[in-house]
Amino acid sequence: MPAIGKADIVRRLARHRGYQRYLEITTSTTGQQYDAARAAGYEVCQRLVYRCPSDYDDGHPIDYRTDGEDTGECVARIRAECRPFDIMLVDPHHTYECSIRDLVDALSLLCVGGTLVVHDCDPPDRQHAIPYYVVGGWCGVTYKAFLDFVIRSHAVEYYTIDTDYGCGVIRKLSRCDRLLSRARRLFMPPNQRRVESEWMVVGQDFDAAYSVFEAHRTRLLKLVGVDEFERRHPTVA
Repeated sequence: MPAIGKADIVRRLARHRGYQRYLEITTSTTGQQYDAARAAGYEVCQRLVYRCPSDYDDGHPIDYRTDGEDTGECVARIRAECRPFDIMLVDPHHTYECSIRDLVDALSLLCVGGTLVVHDCDPPDRQHAIPYYVVGGWCGVTYKAFLDFVIRSHAVEYYTIDTDYGCGVIRKLSRCDRLLSRARRLFMPPNQRRVESEWMVVGQDFDAAYSVFEAHRTRLLKLVGVDEFERRHPTVA
């Protein structure tokens, strides 16, 4: 078991930053942490579950659900019914298409200064990173969608915690912080710039992408250990 898991990370970030509005985007076979989220005592605690059969019931309420992979109607309802959320867990179906869509949708539902926690951003080997579903431990290509999303965006800052198959942490920046982020990128260390450029030219070649990822995992993910994460976000009573 990991030293800390995705639910622990969400809870610690929420307590440290005073977040109170929680949403998770998962499938009926990913996530599996909604009981922990409800126990955390958020003012608002909701979830969207897709690939969710009509007879699926884990004993907890499901606010938005669909039996297929199309979440468009659910996201539109959330946007119409809810204020932006400040903390979200995204644990998608691990194809590229579902993962990148869920990240884009989640950021659009997040308030400025809010945080996304994304699961399965650091598959341990190539067998876990196959782009199509396989039985067993499958992280798919969520890691690639995560990196494409954060490297291309000037609206976020990110890092990844080295636990629980990699938990990406994305913070949505204010307009002022975006300008600062753009300025900092102009002075990016040459090694980081080279690695990101190498990543971006891979395109949708998933085999080549994993080779680049394997060679530069720490730099691409901005990987930090659990101890470093806990130092950044000490427990708040």
